[in-house]
Amino acid sequence: MPTVEFSAVIDGDADRIWNVLKRFGKISEWFPAITDSITEGDQPDGMVGSVRRIRLQDGSTLRERLLSVDDRHRRLSYCIEESFLPLDNYVAAVILVPLTGESRTFIHWTASFDLRASDAEGQYEKLIAGLFSAGNDSLQAFVRKEQA
Repeated sequence: MPTVEFSAVIDGDADRIWNVLKRFGKISEWFPAITDSITEGDQPDGMVGSVRRIRLQDGSTLRERLLSVDDRHRRLSYCIEESFLPLDNYVAAVILVPLTGESRTFIHWTASFDLRASDAEGQYEKLIAGLFSAGNDSLQAFVRKEQA
């Protein structure tokens, strides 16, 4: 089972960044590759068990389920329920850690998954790492814009 990790430091208050990240169904507000995102059914956004449907720029869709939300530790996890990607058992998590005495935040993303074709492991590890990096950059820009 491949695992991908990405870490960075974001300029901004951890609580402010957390308030953006935990709006699970609103990822399209800050992630540019996602053109639309909604929380399915009547469940409140950010409720454990809720499912978000996201549409990518190329028109493809994914369904992701929120597995956990920990406000105290600023951590959430989710899994992919339906995807066009040849991945199974995809589970991702993100955690925020405030840097002491600074308005900066350490962010750590992880994902693990099974591949239907084992010869493509490096390709999909690179793809997921690229998504984490792009998401991190756009989250940073979104938080900066919100603070202005």
